Amino acid sequence: MSLAWQIRRGGLLEVKALLEIERLSFASPWSLWCFLGEFTNPVSNTLVAGPPPPQPWQTWGYIIFWLVAQEMHILNLAVHPQYRRRGLARALLSTALARAQDLKAKAAWLEVRPSNQPALALYTSFGFQEVGYRPHYYADNQEDALILTLSWAEDEASAPSPSP
Repeated sequence: MSLAWQIRRGGLLEVKALLEIERLSFASPWSLWCFLGEFTNPVSNTLVAGPPPPQPWQTWGYIIFWLVAQEMHILNLAVHPQYRRRGLARALLSTALARAQDLKAKAAWLEVRPSNQPALALYTSFGFQEVGYRPHYYADNQEDALILTLSWAEDEASAPSPSP
């Protein structure tokens, strides 16, 4: 079954849905205060995905990223389990990368668990490359974090697209 969606800027109206998706997605989920802090942080951006009009809005997934000093730092990307494996995370990441590039970012980076194979596959399909790691980064199990980065040329017309 094909799934149509809309991606838009997220805010306080989505916080309850973001918390639910977060709790269903991560062993150490962000707290309400983490999300509220992002909504008040001037460098933070939240994009949410859900059904297109005229359907009533539901939040199916989100991405949160910072734009600082021409760099994009991807903090969090999650999709509700009911909507996974349908291209929604790919669409959120692609939209966020395009927005960052429109705002003159020259590179993107993130931390990811080595054990999170679906996330690693997604990021590498966009061209992200491992450049280092942070030892014992994750508090729940002391797992290291891989640091991935992606750079693009200033003269490109759009953000990097995933490889086929």
